[in-house]
Amino acid sequence: MAKKINIRPTSSVYATYKRLSYQPWTAIAEFVDNSTQSFYDHQDELMAQKYAKGLRITIDYIDDKDNGDRLEIYDDAYGMEWHDFQRAVVLDRPPQNTNGRNEFGMGLKTAACWFGAVWSVESTCLGSKNKYYTEINIDELGKYKTEEINVREETVSVKEHYTKIVIRNLNKRIVGSRTVGKVKELLSSIYREDIRSGLVKIYYNGTLLQFKEAPVYVEDVGGQLKEWKKPISFTVQHEGQNLDVHGFVAIRIPGSVKDAGFTLIRRGRVIVGGSEKNYRPSELFGDANSYAWQRMYGEVHMNNWPVTQAKDGFDWHNSGLEEGFIEALQEHTQDYRRKAESIRVREKINTQDLVKIATQDLSGSGVVENAQIEIVDRERDHPVQLEVPTATKIATNENNRVVDSGDDGVVIEGGDQVNYKFTYKNSEYLFHIVFDMTDPTMDWLLVEEDGENEYTLWINMRHSFFKPLIEKREFMPIMMRMSIALVLAEIESMIVSPDGRIEPCTIRLKMNEILESVRKGDE
Repeated sequence: MAKKINIRPTSSVYATYKRLSYQPWTAIAEFVDNSTQSFYDHQDELMAQKYAKGLRITIDYIDDKDNGDRLEIYDDAYGMEWHDFQRAVVLDRPPQNTNGRNEFGMGLKTAACWFGAVWSVESTCLGSKNKYYTEINIDELGKYKTEEINVREETVSVKEHYTKIVIRNLNKRIVGSRTVGKVKELLSSIYREDIRSGLVKIYYNGTLLQFKEAPVYVEDVGGQLKEWKKPISFTVQHEGQNLDVHGFVAIRIPGSVKDAGFTLIRRGRVIVGGSEKNYRPSELFGDANSYAWQRMYGEVHMNNWPVTQAKDGFDWHNSGLEEGFIEALQEHTQDYRRKAESIRVREKINTQDLVKIATQDLSGSGVVENAQIEIVDRERDHPVQLEVPTATKIATNENNRVVDSGDDGVVIEGGDQVNYKFTYKNSEYLFHIVFDMTDPTMDWLLVEEDGENEYTLWINMRHSFFKPLIEKREFMPIMMRMSIALVLAEIESMIVSPDGRIEPCTIRLKMNEILESVRKGDE
């Protein structure tokens, strides 16, 4: 049986939606919003069904070189009866419930048109014997000024309930591991509340999306463990409205440049937030080099705040709205910012591990030969012989971390001086490499000539320029390796200079040669 839906006079408007400022994850989120809202609106009925386990949403991107790529979204939510089906397809038909995630009634149309030129919707409602199917061809709508679209109606079991959307002739493709990974990561973040509930399962190309919770810093205070996480709640008054905010603020250790910051949530769905997309105004977090920028995070629910139509941000255009929000949030989180700035996290690294990693590439690539290494604790002056390094890895267990309010930088165990004897271009050298932890204001590298082909390299392991990298043991070998390469480049530049004068670029070019040899040795 055939039905028709009148779309006059807006058929040509559909084509304009491919120019909207969506991203793949925000466009897919429009479909997921519809699915989840359909489930929550009818949760009691759906969960009363035999064998009910909750909501399942599958998002499948099919890479089809023969017939063209397509995107399919399927859910087993409540489904749509005829009146809802019409609303889903026709413009300017908001849903009955405007307090949900799909309040504008535009998401399915705009997202589908953004993705592709041809899309179809198929749905049947729990308790209904009717299934509906229609296909929208954007190019044909505009070309023929179509006023009606055909809908195919079929009879199905009243126990069936689902919606399936298929998009073809894609304007936007989801290809490449980086893009796919970002889509999965951000969808997991956007629907973290649904995932946490256990009632909603979202799959992308067969992979169940999961949200990874941030670690909360726990401090030992006089033998009592204090978790640095607290609830926050306040109201911002704006133009006669009380805009509510509730959630939490916390501190994470280790810090994360990507994942720190606030996630702003509305009606159980993330509006602002996710990896590299969290809300971090400078008034709250300072600049990007601050510890608060990496360590303070939280989630705030803003259910009655205005959002953009694409639901990819809050509507801050109202005068002073964002300023009022920041001011109130600052008041409730300033103690956590102070704490985040005061904590010092220092990872431990054994000198032997440090030296092995820093020198293995130099030896393995043939840049230096006949390497001999001894480690010295300058206070005890007891040398420890170390064999010529081979490939190794730094241990990464959580115990290799010191959290206190002391100094910056990595804690080096096992000696603070390395005597590095080696052959470079048929000449023997002895480098005394000292890891200095005493003065953050000292130059990052000081070099003293002790004798013929003998040098002392003072490496400042607390130099402020390298924050926050100096807190990571992975950075220490890099710093040591670069120091050795730089000094070798200076030495060679002086040797090859005919008159003792060195062109400004010479050291850089010689250092590039050394690093290139190391790179080729890794291949």
